[in-house]
Amino acid sequence: MQNVARSIEHVRRQPGQAPQQPAPRPRRQRGKITKGEKMLLGMLTVAFLLFIGFSVHNYATMYSVNREIHELEQTVAAQEQINDGLSLQVVELSSPERILKIAKSLGMKLEDENVKVVQN
Repeated sequence: MQNVARSIEHVRRQPGQAPQQPAPRPRRQRGKITKGEKMLLGMLTVAFLLFIGFSVHNYATMYSVNREIHELEQTVAAQEQINDGLSLQVVELSSPERILKIAKSLGMKLEDENVKVVQN
């Protein structure tokens, strides 16, 4: 049987021709990126950049608000110190001995009949 196959192959060959090799199978080429994939990739990139932009904006806003809060807390603390000092002055200036002393220096007299006690 081998002889028959060889003889048929020999007959098919013509002198001067190289033996035929089977045609190479065409390689399957990977398709390039399609327009839809490019558009999808572009949209994802834009969405990612927007997300990063919003994150940075929110961080900057929180930083400025926290800075303002800190400044207001310092202002409130300073005002509380001023208020405490003024309350102490009110107590000192409203003492009855001081009022009597100033009244006597202005020539006023203390008459017990005209004195009215006022409760705070």
